[in-house]
Amino acid sequence: MLGRQLGIIGEFCRLNDLPALNSIVVNQTTGAPGEEVLLRDGRTLKQEQRDVMRQDWFQLGIPTTGTFRTVWESMG
Repeated sequence: MLGRQLGIIGEFCRLNDLPALNSIVVNQTTGAPGEEVLLRDGRTLKQEQRDVMRQDWFQLGIPTTGTFRTVWESMG
């Protein structure tokens, strides 16, 4: 249901060397994220999830809709 949106967020994180924010969105039944989570090279899912929690997200500027549109178009 949220695959496209989470994919855009994951790609944005990858392009900006940020922890995969979409890695903490998990299935209620399985407790696992979707298969499309993009991890940074050499990182495990657990490491990414830990790094998401440690990242000071407030220090980053809020991405604009234009930024996300550019990421989406680069994925196609």
